[in-house]
Amino acid sequence: MKSKFFLFISLFASFSLLAEAPSYEEIIDRNSLEIRTPSLASRKTAKIRLYNGLEVLIISDPDASQSAAALAMEVGSWSDPDEYPGMAHFTEHLLFMASKTYPEENGYFKQVTNNGGMLNAFTTSDRTVYTFCVNHDAFPATLDYFSHMFIDPLFSQSGVGRELHAVDQEHDKNIENDGFREYMVLKTTGNPKHPNARFATGNAETLGGIPREAVIKWYKENYSSDKAHLVLYAALPLEELKELAAAHFSAMPLNSTPKATFSERLTTPSQRGSITYITPVKEVRELGIYWELPESFFANIEDKSDALLSYILSSRHPESLYSKLKQAELIDTLYAGCHPFSKESGFYAVDFVLTPKGVGQTDQILEALFQTVNTIKEHGIPPYIFDEAKNMAKLDYEYQGRNHPFAFVTDAAYRMAEEPLETFPQMSILPTEYHANDCAKLVRMLQPKTALYSLKAPPAETGVYGNQVEKWSGAKYTVQQLDEKMLASWEETATQMSTVYPKQNPYIPSDLTLVTQKREKEETPIPSLLVDDEFGKVYFWEDGHYLVPEVSWIFSFKSPRIDRSAHQIALINLFEKCVSDHMIATSYYTSAASLSSHVGDNDYKFVLYINGFSEKAPVLLEQVIEGIKTCTWTKEEFELQRSLLVTEYENFRKASPLTQAVALLENVLFDIYPRKEKELEALCSLSYEDFLNFKAKFLQHAYAEVLLAGNMTQEDAYKTWNTVQNKLHYLPYARNEHLERSFLVLPSHCGPYKLQEKADTLGHGAILVLQEGPFSFDKNASSAILSKGISEDFFNTLRTKQQTAYIAKSTKMEEDGQLFQIFYVQSSTHQPDELIARFELFLEDYVKDFESKISEGQFDNIRTNIITLAKKPPDNLAGMAGRLYMLAFKYDGDFYHTDKKIDALAELDYETFKRDSISFISRSNSKRIAIMLEGNSPEGKGFRYQDITADELKTSGAYITWKACNE
Repeated sequence: MKSKFFLFISLFASFSLLAEAPSYEEIIDRNSLEIRTPSLASRKTAKIRLYNGLEVLIISDPDASQSAAALAMEVGSWSDPDEYPGMAHFTEHLLFMASKTYPEENGYFKQVTNNGGMLNAFTTSDRTVYTFCVNHDAFPATLDYFSHMFIDPLFSQSGVGRELHAVDQEHDKNIENDGFREYMVLKTTGNPKHPNARFATGNAETLGGIPREAVIKWYKENYSSDKAHLVLYAALPLEELKELAAAHFSAMPLNSTPKATFSERLTTPSQRGSITYITPVKEVRELGIYWELPESFFANIEDKSDALLSYILSSRHPESLYSKLKQAELIDTLYAGCHPFSKESGFYAVDFVLTPKGVGQTDQILEALFQTVNTIKEHGIPPYIFDEAKNMAKLDYEYQGRNHPFAFVTDAAYRMAEEPLETFPQMSILPTEYHANDCAKLVRMLQPKTALYSLKAPPAETGVYGNQVEKWSGAKYTVQQLDEKMLASWEETATQMSTVYPKQNPYIPSDLTLVTQKREKEETPIPSLLVDDEFGKVYFWEDGHYLVPEVSWIFSFKSPRIDRSAHQIALINLFEKCVSDHMIATSYYTSAASLSSHVGDNDYKFVLYINGFSEKAPVLLEQVIEGIKTCTWTKEEFELQRSLLVTEYENFRKASPLTQAVALLENVLFDIYPRKEKELEALCSLSYEDFLNFKAKFLQHAYAEVLLAGNMTQEDAYKTWNTVQNKLHYLPYARNEHLERSFLVLPSHCGPYKLQEKADTLGHGAILVLQEGPFSFDKNASSAILSKGISEDFFNTLRTKQQTAYIAKSTKMEEDGQLFQIFYVQSSTHQPDELIARFELFLEDYVKDFESKISEGQFDNIRTNIITLAKKPPDNLAGMAGRLYMLAFKYDGDFYHTDKKIDALAELDYETFKRDSISFISRSNSKRIAIMLEGNSPEGKGFRYQDITADELKTSGAYITWKACNE
């Protein structure tokens, strides 16, 4: 009742302000870019600045699937005090917990999750971003919770103590991440005068003794309304959203502390021209080259020369840097691009993923890199590359679809800090004019002697063993100066101009005509069944909802050669790599033109996805099919690619505890997921002849399941299907011979069961699976409401109250006509058996006192929100294509499946829900499996009962008398 009273008072005060004079100024929108997507025609935008300096971007979208808000505060880890590294990140955690207006701990979390939403936050070096989304009717009330996080945060002493454990566990989960370890080494070897050198995440050691008063003082000094950038996205009218922004955020405090500036460079002169050897946890081989860019580069946000340079250096055309090094078997792939560390600083980076051969020939790789760079220095970046980039940036904006509201506002809020509100987002999206001098200036910075070099690879291959240890990750590393003569030689080397530059992109669209102009709003449209014969089944949906000049195609092929054995999985993984290698040059051009293709496997199917602008999609389809038919490797290429895949398989042993536990669960529940060690064994035994035989016979017989959706006519759809049939020219695979996956049904008279395994990874994973029984629409309704009702409490209990983990979640699963409730935790401090015991105690509390845990009022609210979400169509065309494909082939063409679920939810009464839920989670349901994956505990955090006999225990200590104890 207390929180409801505060909510009423706060909302009353907020809406009373609506009648007062505006407390903001309208900002003239100078963004000249226009959205041309017809389905977004009703979207309207406004920009305001509150009188406390807070900037607000407001988007009114009557067709939005949910309402959302995000706030970016221009304060991050670089503003941490010296005595408390991790303060900014810790404050981010604490703001979620409670405010003086809403003092119930995790009340904000409940408000969001109980209204169909989600929330998150993240801290970077110079800003912290907070986001939530909810169903529309809960938006004003949730916005009040959200605003009070910044107006009157509570920072309770108990919350400070408990959340410290979450931050500590968050750090623990990153310790064995090789990317994180390299970043930590870069920080510790960098300029000690720059705040980047500090430990940004924080842990129990750096924050353990922090007084509540220190947190409050830091918050008040650093969080200020003039550093805040707010995005509101909702279905409400613009004027109402403006007033909501003013009413809720005008009270955010404004302090006199200026925005932080950082004049020091990130790196030191001694780092330049030196290479850092880092010992990885997994078997990875990566070579990185980094140049620190000056503040002047970042000041010009319209300068997109880094993107133009990256397009050239990363190109996959036949004579590119990538192709030469790939052909020489020195690299597997490469990436180039700008890595901003803040608004004013960052690096330009080129990263190579090496082969074992490449580890021994890094000098040749670097020489080839500088040959390419020096050629670009001499000849510049051609104007056509700029023109193509500008054209595509403009087209992508003009013909954008809807993103998920959560992702949309998060991205917008983060980027608002980088551009004046008046022009946002034009300057950060669109390069204005081609300036050869800007491009040349950037390329001239890429000198061998000014670069930082990093090599992550097994010491046995590099011959260099770490002689230093980074404090917070434990990463071993060594820094060595590169030979000055070699650096100087790279400065002079060059290559032929014709081999460096990609050709003009033939996939950039020019015809963006929509075949359908009239919009039809449908939650789940029913596609047309074009083909149903021995060769396959093809559904087609002409987009009348999103009205974008795009297609989303899904082609899946069943084949008798796909049997989901470990041997077959290894073969198809190799085949997918072979197709991708064959398509690499084409894929590079199409991705730059916002058109993509991807091949993969899913259960007993080989799947091809094509998404993007529709005009050139048929051309891409023909090329991918040709690649599927003709791709090949030499024996040497096969051996190399197999060895790289072996490394990938082996690295699974160092995957996170929860990832390994999920793989074990899949292996147990379904018959199509072999153990990873079996897949590795099968891969190691494959021969080149096995691969060629599989490739030749793979699609001799097949059955296709196809969904064609988007900007195309029925005639286009028939042509597309005919292309597939004519090009692949396969024989039919009889439907009565199709393999179907099966699942484990646990007996009701046995169990529960536990699987305990050990893993050589940091931390422990625990999963509890409750098999609820066969799917029915009625039981599914109860399961869905139970899952939503229990998830927030499970998170709050295991993570916040009991402080067992950073990752704690529960979810509902529906697979193969079976219903499941699943509970997950990954912990660095608690053993799996203890975690499972806590799961069971948590569930017992629900059984004993169900009505107080999920009351009838909460039941009604959760049910309403689930129905509201279920009625919303996917946000974009690809999402709709995925839904229609699932309904067509997983649910055998039952396109009313979602409607039936909604009807069952609407008809469910509380007593039936309560009865079903108790039958699901009580001990009377013994159909449950506990997966316990025991890894390694960080030093000083292990707490494990040891097996011991009575006699051993007697000799483990010493017997002393009571008198001796008191002497």
